[in-house]
Amino acid sequence: MPDWETGSDPHTPGETPRLHPTAENYDMEIDRPIGTRSFTYGAKTLAASLVALVLSAANHGDTMPAFWTLVSAGLLGIMFSFIERRTTLGAETVNQRRVNVDVLLTALLAATINLIVYVAQR
Repeated sequence: MPDWETGSDPHTPGETPRLHPTAENYDMEIDRPIGTRSFTYGAKTLAASLVALVLSAANHGDTMPAFWTLVSAGLLGIMFSFIERRTTLGAETVNQRRVNVDVLLTALLAATINLIVYVAQR
């Protein structure tokens, strides 16, 4: 088992190190597989796309470019999570605040794309 406080890593090459949450890294979970952050980002972005879809139904399709941008980003995040899980070993830290900021920035990108498309069509 690795000693994370001292930085030594006595595990054997085939063994997956176990991470232990502390006060400094409370978002960390024990043995969370690589790719979880991408999957969480993708799932939250797909949830945001549902909001854009509802708004699109309410305003006669004006927010459809934002919907498709969010769907594309969400599916890309989920695809990356599957790739990461198959190509790397180990565990990772998933900071939910960081993921939420990434989703918010993606939603702002979708709104910008929606505005550009809206202005170009008028």
